[in-house]
Amino acid sequence: MKRFTLSVRKLAVLIGCVLCPGLASAHGIDDHSGDPAYARYYQQPVSWGACPPSLFTDGSTIQCALVTVPQDWADPSQGDITIGISKPLNPPAYTRLLLVNGGGPDNSSASMAEMFEQWQPQLQVDHLVVGVDLRGVTDGLGTQVSCDYAPRSGAENFMDGDSRNPTPASLQAQQDWWNRSMRACLQQHGAFLKGITTPNHVRDLNLVRAILGFQHADLFAVSSGTGLMAYASRMFPDKFERVVLDSNMNWSHLDWQQQALQRMSMDQLNLQQAFIPFMARHNDQFHMGTTPQQVMTTFQRIYQATSQHRMGSVTPDQALGALDGTAMWIFWDLLVAPSLSAMSDALDGDPEHIATAEQIASMTYADLRALPSFNPMSAALQCNDSGSTDRRSMARKIADTHKYWGVGASTMEDQCQGWPWAPAIDPLLELRTKVHGLMVQGEFDPSTPYGEALVDRLWNGNAAPMVFIDNAATHGAIFDDNACVVAAEFGYLHTGVLPKRDVICQAGPMHSFGMRDSVAYQYGYQALGPWLPLPPDVRQVSWVLVP
Repeated sequence: MKRFTLSVRKLAVLIGCVLCPGLASAHGIDDHSGDPAYARYYQQPVSWGACPPSLFTDGSTIQCALVTVPQDWADPSQGDITIGISKPLNPPAYTRLLLVNGGGPDNSSASMAEMFEQWQPQLQVDHLVVGVDLRGVTDGLGTQVSCDYAPRSGAENFMDGDSRNPTPASLQAQQDWWNRSMRACLQQHGAFLKGITTPNHVRDLNLVRAILGFQHADLFAVSSGTGLMAYASRMFPDKFERVVLDSNMNWSHLDWQQQALQRMSMDQLNLQQAFIPFMARHNDQFHMGTTPQQVMTTFQRIYQATSQHRMGSVTPDQALGALDGTAMWIFWDLLVAPSLSAMSDALDGDPEHIATAEQIASMTYADLRALPSFNPMSAALQCNDSGSTDRRSMARKIADTHKYWGVGASTMEDQCQGWPWAPAIDPLLELRTKVHGLMVQGEFDPSTPYGEALVDRLWNGNAAPMVFIDNAATHGAIFDDNACVVAAEFGYLHTGVLPKRDVICQAGPMHSFGMRDSVAYQYGYQALGPWLPLPPDVRQVSWVLVP
């Protein structure tokens, strides 16, 4: 991940975009609703029924349906696929439609909408809340495909169970293995995968709006869904009105690989400055030590024990995989604390403790060495949208993986290398349009960094003011109950009136279901009055991990 820096000249240009008249508004793009070739999609009935259980909810308070969409909106003769949608089982009175995307990008928005409704019932004030799945999602209804992984040579980087310790040879072997896997996948499912693009997803959203009988719809998105909903605001500004973007990607120019690189250092900084100190304050749950240094020492011991095969079948990747859940507090009690405390206990060599660590590790981390197949939806979306833009050398990738050991290994292979189609995102549309809506952003969000969201805010001008949460250290504001944030975002959703300027909210103390701090803390630049602060300095990342 590149360190976020803004030169004086670039900052002046971006600020100028806020102060000057700005970019031209889009008049909208033809949605084919008047074209006879698309009539059967716009005239289809919606048959609601029961919902399957999901990762997030049991489906008991929602109903689901399948919507038929063209595999390729540019050519409906290519055939049809289906996507899943949901709505409340007993919705309150409403006059407006709210379409929801839960991010991922492969989370089921149909099921995530149920979770949103339960956590933030304000969503349903005057709105029918409908979750709309992306094409090919791995958790939910609708058309999906699965592809077999290519045979492994044994030289791939992950084959020793430690993806954070690559060599040039192992990294090249992993890239070759992925290329073989995706090449075979495209040969089998190329027509379907070609259609998994953000522009096609936007057209699917617009179709759902139309067949549910609404002239307009409001949009709510979290995380990677902000890229989708921002693009929807560009494509159909006359159809989508009130847009809330929670935990923002850099959607000023949607580029998935660059987003992943930006995440690396912010995730590592958050781990070092926020989460490890939190673990020290809650040693009764994590069993890692009562100071950040003790916690880091304990984790280093776990990492070395797994590297040396002294913790049964638990691998270094499984130990590090527990930290993948630190971005969202809802996983701290369910995933992170049980995994790390079990591994910490297993350091004593007790066979019973090791068996417990093995059991939890196998449930919380999918071991890539043994997985036979994969759903290519996420890779197809990213490659179709923006293609291969990671220009780092192999040496730089290895250095970044060592420095940003939290999630850096996830950026080593280029999943879009040799992708056969040109990027679907239209840079001219991005240049000539603004995104109209309300941004909601935490200062220390490790998954969608504030530095990238600030670029959105400055580039887009006052069309998308920001609700900034000072000192917020987790991902997804909707999952927290911050009165200041709720008042701003739901005030806009219910009235359609944007704040006249950015709103500065203060984060509460870090907490989970079972753990709660007494005070908040500060490790970035302090918010002064109504002004947005600079992004945190990622050069503070300094803690290393040695196998």
